[in-house]
Amino acid sequence: MDRRAAIEALYRETGHLVLRRCVRVLRRPEEAMDATQWTYLKAIESDFEVRSRPEALAWLYTTATRRCLALLRTSSTRSRLLDRYADDLVGMPTTPIDVDAISRDLVRRALAHLDEADGELVVMTWGMGLTNERAAELRGVSTRTVGRARAAFEGALRDLGAMEGA
Repeated sequence: MDRRAAIEALYRETGHLVLRRCVRVLRRPEEAMDATQWTYLKAIESDFEVRSRPEALAWLYTTATRRCLALLRTSSTRSRLLDRYADDLVGMPTTPIDVDAISRDLVRRALAHLDEADGELVVMTWGMGLTNERAAELRGVSTRTVGRARAAFEGALRDLGAMEGA
């Protein structure tokens, strides 16, 4: 069995354990699933070898915990900065688009303006909330490519929204 197949088998056997650990740390199932998948991707990308289940679980738990803590630091840093500069941000839009006001049909039509690869990047970042860097890492593209896909999608949303409003 090759290394990748061994890690895939390990995921089927232990993925639920790592996910449970991530849920305990992050308290958000969506982020926990992302951290779990990130952990197994790291195992595939690195020189990790499955020698024994206890050794593998120790590595997976350590790696997943570090990822979860990094996510918590990032989100708490973001929250702290938003709290610190809240007065300066009053009246400024938090995103270029009012997400709550967009209908599913409008999003579907905007996604239709993109090719499949760019559509996946938009779903990962805009829909699932992954960072541009993480989406780029997962898809093997540059962060700039992710940004261009997002910009094309948001432009299509604005254009379609303007046509509907007219």
